[in-house]
Amino acid sequence: MDLDPEVHRYIFVHGVPDAAAHRAELRRRITSPAARGTLWVVEWRQQPGFLGWCGVFPLEASGLIELGYRYVPAAWGQGVATEAAKAVLDYSFRELKLDPIVAVAHPDNLASRRVLEKLGFRDEGPARYYGTEVAFYRLSRSQYLAAAPDP
Repeated sequence: MDLDPEVHRYIFVHGVPDAAAHRAELRRRITSPAARGTLWVVEWRQQPGFLGWCGVFPLEASGLIELGYRYVPAAWGQGVATEAAKAVLDYSFRELKLDPIVAVAHPDNLASRRVLEKLGFRDEGPARYYGTEVAFYRLSRSQYLAAAPDP
């Protein structure tokens, strides 16, 4: 997935990563949850097959926790990002008691920005992370719990 230039179109890390090093880093992040975040593999419910990942993790050195996701192009536009992010947010707010959770998106990535808005994130304008200007979003635990149905 991360070797696909189309997938990396709006990613803040420039260039396609070294495949072996990148695979090792993702495997570490998926199998070794950090105290304040982790990544989950996303697959179709009815059939196996890697679609991407979704999770929460520290946003650089900000002290904030970020929601992030990345998917193969075959999963784009099918509600996968929204559905997986809802599950991650629910777990993160209810079980991990994280507050707030933020997200950043490339300003031109309208699809990702729509996902964040559907999830209830509030656009707080531009900010600077990952060495570039990003669209910065925030969602508090109380906002999420007020809008989310009980599990």
